[in-house]
Amino acid sequence: MEKKDYILIVISSTALIISITSLIITLVQKNKEVKRTIRKTLSDTLEGIARINIEVTKSRGEDFNSEKNILLRRNYNTQRHILIAHADTLVQNYDSIVKEIDCKILAEAHSSIGDYDAAKIYWEKATHKSQSGSIKMMTLRGYAMFLFGNGEVEEGRKIFNEAINIKLKDTDENKIILADTYLMLCDMEKGIDTDNFESSLLKAMEIWHSIKNKNTKEDIYARINLRRK
Repeated sequence: MEKKDYILIVISSTALIISITSLIITLVQKNKEVKRTIRKTLSDTLEGIARINIEVTKSRGEDFNSEKNILLRRNYNTQRHILIAHADTLVQNYDSIVKEIDCKILAEAHSSIGDYDAAKIYWEKATHKSQSGSIKMMTLRGYAMFLFGNGEVEEGRKIFNEAINIKLKDTDENKIILADTYLMLCDMEKGIDTDNFESSLLKAMEIWHSIKNKNTKEDIYARINLRRK
């Protein structure tokens, strides 16, 4: 093979490599654009669910059982159901872009329409997607309250304990989160188990003693006192 033939082969190979590289870069860029579009669509859909929740809350006034408000809530529930179905599809097909907060919103949304199995799945998904100890603690306690509210008391206690056992940095902010978690458990145990109610209140008191910021300490003390009445 002559030298010029080798040169032609090198040139052709180089051109092919450049072409493939260019194609890969284009595909990567398009994939990023698709993910951005899907992320925005999911955010807009969840925002729509949140807006409907606000409107439903507003409708719970003195004329809650009026024919007008009943019809209004039915319309809101229909809209919410459509948005939830759309969000479900996005989450199932693009799990890599889904955040913990997305799952929490969908868990609460499914709960609001009575789909407790789906709500449970989203609470568990939210727990797995929590990226820090403090976020995971708040997610777990939300999940635990959901379980308590649906009669799964023992499972709710188990999840509360999982939240409480997360090790956080020793800061006032994290102490507030932990104290609030004990107070939420206290609320759930009220009327169910007096011993658990009292022990959760005592744990919150112990954390209160260790808080350094005066204003924060007063705020937590006020919350503890509300449970004593």
